[in-house]
Amino acid sequence: MELNTEFNRVIKKLQNDERPLTKYSPEEFEQLNTIWRNLLKEEKYEDLPKVYCLLDNTQNYSDVFTENIYQTFSQLTNPELIVYNLSAASKHIIAFHHKKGERVPFELIETLKELLKNKDAEVLEWTLRTIEQLGSQAIFLKDDIIKSKPGILSLFDKHKKASKQIIEMLEKRWSPRK
Repeated sequence: MELNTEFNRVIKKLQNDERPLTKYSPEEFEQLNTIWRNLLKEEKYEDLPKVYCLLDNTQNYSDVFTENIYQTFSQLTNPELIVYNLSAASKHIIAFHHKKGERVPFELIETLKELLKNKDAEVLEWTLRTIEQLGSQAIFLKDDIIKSKPGILSLFDKHKKASKQIIEMLEKRWSPRK
C-alpha cells in the first residue's frame, strides 16, 4: 500500500460526496500499521493525518493498530494529532473490543485518565467523547472526570462548554435512579 495514493483515492471519494468506507484486508491493515510505525520512528508527524483519514474511513476494525495508538499518545503533544488519535482509538480499540463482546483494555482507560489532565480544551472534549463510548467502564474514571470539569467560564469556549455538558450527562448516568 502506498500512503499518498490510498489517501488521494479516499479524498477523491469524499470530494465527490461519496462515503469511501474501504474494507481493508488483514494484510493491508498490517501495511498501514507499518507505515504508521515508520512515521513515528522517523518523526514524520505531518503525514499522520493521512493515516488517520484512512483509518476513519474503514468499514472494518483491527486491533493491529493498538500499539501504534498507545505509542502516538505517549510520543506526541500536538492537540490536533491527539484528537485524531482518539478517533482511531475509538474505532480500532473500543469498537473493536465491543464488537467482540470484550471489555476495553485497562491500558486505554489509564491513557484516557492521563489525557483528562491535558490543558487543551479540544483534547479534553474529545477525551470525554471517547470515555463516553466506554459505557459502564467509564465509571473507573469518575473522580478524574469530575476533577476535569470546566468552570463557569466554559460558556465562552465551545470545547469547554461541550466538555461540561458531557460531564454533566455522565454524572446523571452515574446518579442513583429514583
